[in-house]
Amino acid sequence: MRFTSMGRLAAVASSAVLLLGGAVTSAQAAAPGPVLYSIDFSNPQERDDNDLPEPYGRVFLQAPWGQQTALWEHPDVDDNTPTLPRYPDSGPYELRYADHLVTEVCAFVGEDDTGINDDDVLAAGCVSVDGPGSYTVRGDDGSVTVNLYEV
Repeated sequence: MRFTSMGRLAAVASSAVLLLGGAVTSAQAAAPGPVLYSIDFSNPQERDDNDLPEPYGRVFLQAPWGQQTALWEHPDVDDNTPTLPRYPDSGPYELRYADHLVTEVCAFVGEDDTGINDDDVLAAGCVSVDGPGSYTVRGDDGSVTVNLYEV
C-alpha cells in the first residue's frame, strides 16, 4: 500500500496532534498547585478514658519518582502523644503546596498505647490518587483517611 502525499500529511498531522495533546496533559498534571485536605484517624479498638486515638507517624503525597510532600507528621512521645481524631483539629481543611505530580497518598501511622499494651498500627502503605476524593490507607488495627478537596 502506498501513501499519497495527502495521506502522509494527514498521518503526520494526526501524530503531531496526539503528541502535543499528551504533552499538554502531562504538563497540566505535573504543574505545581495547592492541596486542600483533612485527615481522619480511626482506631476502633481504642479503649481508654476518651476512646480517641493518639496517632504518631507520617502522612504524605508521593510522585511516581518518589518525591514527597508531607501532609502531617508527629513523633511518638509515649504518654505525651496528643489525642487527635482529625487533622486539622480546628477548621475544615489544611493547605499545602505540592510542586510535583501526585499519584499516591501514603500513611505510616501508629497509635500510642504506652503503659497499656503494644502500640497499634493504624496505617502502613500507599493508595493511588486520581483526583479529589477520600482515600483510606489501612493498617492492622485501624485506618487513616485522607480527604483531598483539591489536588
